[in-house]
Amino acid sequence: MQALIPQLSILHIAEETARHLQQQGVREAIVLATAGTYRTGLYDEALRAHGITPRVPDADGVARLMQGIYEGVKRGDNRLAAQCFGEVLGTMRARHGNVPVVMGCTEIPLALPQAPDARGAALIDPAMILAEALVRSAYEVH
Repeated sequence: MQALIPQLSILHIAEETARHLQQQGVREAIVLATAGTYRTGLYDEALRAHGITPRVPDADGVARLMQGIYEGVKRGDNRLAAQCFGEVLGTMRARHGNVPVVMGCTEIPLALPQAPDARGAALIDPAMILAEALVRSAYEVH
């Protein structure tokens, strides 16, 4: 699309997130997302391109994230969602340490911050990073 309309600035959520983390000197990050997001490599590719190692959950962790999204947030049960997301994050932090956590699905920021396992974690909300990039882009002089 960028080639078709060169004057149009296209911002990519994973690219903006990776750039943000790189600017902070991050070398690795936990990525919590949907099964589809993992399959596409959306965050993996962007993070790796910026020198950041993505840390992703195993199949059981992905299933638990999906449960938190569909049976938790989407059904209005944020307690269940926080429990599911928190369990996955706790496992990931035990394995990889206290590295930043990319909340790579819009449902995750709605419940993860309430999970006890999220205390002290640097939670990164790509939607907020993208919104900030859009504002910066809107005010740039072209």
